[in-house]
Amino acid sequence: MVGTGISKALPERIRLRLSDDVAPGATRLEFPARRLWPVGLLLGAMFAMFAGIAWTMASRISGSSVRDVFDLVFVLFEGFWLLGWSVGVAILGALTVLFFFYGESARLQSGHLIHVPRLGPLKIIIDYDLARLRNLHLEDAAGGKVRIRFDYDGGSNGLGDAVPRADGERLVRTIQNAAATPGRVIDVMDAVETPPRATPREAARPQHDATEDSLPPSVMSPSGLALIAANLVPLAGVLFFGWDLASVIVLFWAESAVIGFYTVLKMAVVGKSAALVAVPFFVGHFGGFMAGHFLLIYSFFVRGAFAAGPAPPVREALQNIFNPLWLPLAGLFISHGVSFVDNFLGKREYVGTTMKALMVAPYNRIVVMQLALIFGGWIILLLKAPVGALALLVLFKTALDFMAHRKEHNAQDQSG
Repeated sequence: MVGTGISKALPERIRLRLSDDVAPGATRLEFPARRLWPVGLLLGAMFAMFAGIAWTMASRISGSSVRDVFDLVFVLFEGFWLLGWSVGVAILGALTVLFFFYGESARLQSGHLIHVPRLGPLKIIIDYDLARLRNLHLEDAAGGKVRIRFDYDGGSNGLGDAVPRADGERLVRTIQNAAATPGRVIDVMDAVETPPRATPREAARPQHDATEDSLPPSVMSPSGLALIAANLVPLAGVLFFGWDLASVIVLFWAESAVIGFYTVLKMAVVGKSAALVAVPFFVGHFGGFMAGHFLLIYSFFVRGAFAAGPAPPVREALQNIFNPLWLPLAGLFISHGVSFVDNFLGKREYVGTTMKALMVAPYNRIVVMQLALIFGGWIILLLKAPVGALALLVLFKTALDFMAHRKEHNAQDQSG
């Protein structure tokens, strides 16, 4: 079969609509829709299995009792896991409906080939510029039938299900006649014998010009000053307000949650509608990571590895942990907010980044930093937490944080 090994064609434009306005003079292309219900049966079985697991987990969570922080963390971990799992359930459910009730149509209109797959009332309107169509051809299919295929912008795509050869040749001629510049598509009688060729993409992706504004932020930049100021708050807490190791470690754990919050905003800016799926998955995965991390911190640094007796009630424990930290937490939230506005929006870092890069970035920054803090915390515990050592830990974290901040934004600028 020809056409194998060629990437999927990326259309000029894709729109989701509940109605499809056909312009006067449009030429409809009559072809059978692809029969995809067998795939729908398989996806439906997978959906039922995944949904059953989700229901079991939801029932387990709803029946859980939360007496102390340990109970709360386990419930949160299961809740975040359920959120991430539910994304897969929703996708499988949507695909099941798609393949069971799939239909499609196509037309030639205003110099475009418009392909319209539909799912019930929802229509996916896909536009291809006829002037950029290449290698329109017929591909052999089972039963002596053929399929219509074409190359577009370096990829390959097809229309509808297999049709008799005579119908396929008629449809190809119709598309050829409507092309803005005849001769850009191959002759239909030679189509089967001539294998399609992948061509380089003609539409270059928009490039972000490297300017002085794209340099990594300095200490005196708005985001750099905000970061340093936010980290001076816990240093003041250690030197003047008697903060202990547990307060410092919990505060820096909470900063990871702040980073996750702004990552969600970045994903919404970059991903747009794709963020509806990517954000719940990220929150579920990252939230589970944060819950497990907090359990480690609470067990070893807050309650203590050798604590005896029952754990305090959850509300009392959380108030004792977080009430003294609201001011530095606000400072960290503002610091990362300034970076988001100044660098990501102001310097247009979103132009040169991807959803994948955004989802990975928090782990690259947090894992190294938190491992350093935990090992440093263990050393301070062995030294009986002297104030000087605790202050040095805060300064070390500040330097590490600023270097990660510069590296992150420099990498985003270079990718743009």
